[in-house]
Amino acid sequence: MSVVQSAKYTLLRLFRLVFNGYYQFLRVLKPIDPDKVVIVQSRSRQLEGNLKYVHNELLKQRPAAKIHLISPVNRMNLMLFKELKTIVGAKYVILEDYYLPVYLIKPDKQMKIIQLWHAAGAFKKVGYSTVNTKFGPAESYLKVIPVHSNYTHVYVSSGNIVPNYAEAFNMPPERIHPLGIPRTDFFFEEQAHEKVIKSIKEDHPIITSDRVIILFAPTYRAADSQKESSVDFIETLKALSNAIRDDQLIVYRPHPYLVNESMSSLGDLTNVLVAADRSINEWMLVADAFITDYSSAIFEYALLERPLAHYVPDLGEYENSRGLYYPIGTISDGALLKNIDELVNWTRNRQKNEKWDTSRMIAFTFSNKKNTSQKIVEHFLGRVGGQ
Repeated sequence: MSVVQSAKYTLLRLFRLVFNGYYQFLRVLKPIDPDKVVIVQSRSRQLEGNLKYVHNELLKQRPAAKIHLISPVNRMNLMLFKELKTIVGAKYVILEDYYLPVYLIKPDKQMKIIQLWHAAGAFKKVGYSTVNTKFGPAESYLKVIPVHSNYTHVYVSSGNIVPNYAEAFNMPPERIHPLGIPRTDFFFEEQAHEKVIKSIKEDHPIITSDRVIILFAPTYRAADSQKESSVDFIETLKALSNAIRDDQLIVYRPHPYLVNESMSSLGDLTNVLVAADRSINEWMLVADAFITDYSSAIFEYALLERPLAHYVPDLGEYENSRGLYYPIGTISDGALLKNIDELVNWTRNRQKNEKWDTSRMIAFTFSNKKNTSQKIVEHFLGRVGGQ
């Protein structure tokens, strides 16, 4: 280890020591409030998806709940101390992604730290599964900052993938519960679907009933030294725009973490709609087909039994730099497209009202699909099989 790296780790240890010391001091002043809930919105400043469904269900089951929303910093700076003052005294801290403060403290034994995780299934590797890869953390870093530690409850979509998350979070499988993904409740709210579809069409008149809508939603790609591959989706979209039929429209849903100035160049493409104004699940309702690379969103789209595909020209590069839990063909019924010609041909062949057999991937990925939010909230409140 270099002198610079050693000094960096010393500073991290010192920050963690001070941060936890401040937490322990505040904990004496503010004991656990059984009705206090903190929901951490890591992926959006809007309450949506898993967090929205659990939030609403929690208020049904526990009307007296005092819910605090945090839009986190997730960096070691003074703002973390402000977040800590909100966390102290909470009985429940609910996450759906990485959240640094809970890895820096020794939590009150009464506190339940609940990780809903934002992805269905187990697709691209995360957490401890990526140690010492180009994408993931170094083993030496994890000895200083034990990421994904202190979770008391983790909820995943299927019993088949519990071992994958036990590895990813470096935790006992007994604390990982395959009760499902809360936001999949959305796909069974048929009365709400009509309203969502109508609203999307009103906001975007370019989406018409006779147009074939192709939803294109690649996963997050890291930058700089953690970059998993060299694929350029903006250029891919431009090429696809030039090749699709006149009755087709590409709806491009960028990842929530994506900050890419080159997206502005898509504004000149009349058959590409950049859609960042709604959740990806809402956009799925109007999509006749779905294209991603390694996004777990494809498992949720499978519930609609419509055409789906993986565009993976960088498959070998991605597997080497980050890795997948399973070969794509073993867990997905989606077409595997490895170059731009295959992508163009597959897209041009899509029609309205096509059916696609996704039964195999649904069976593997989902142990439970309906009333998931209710079951999860009952569980962590201790009403049904809880702790």
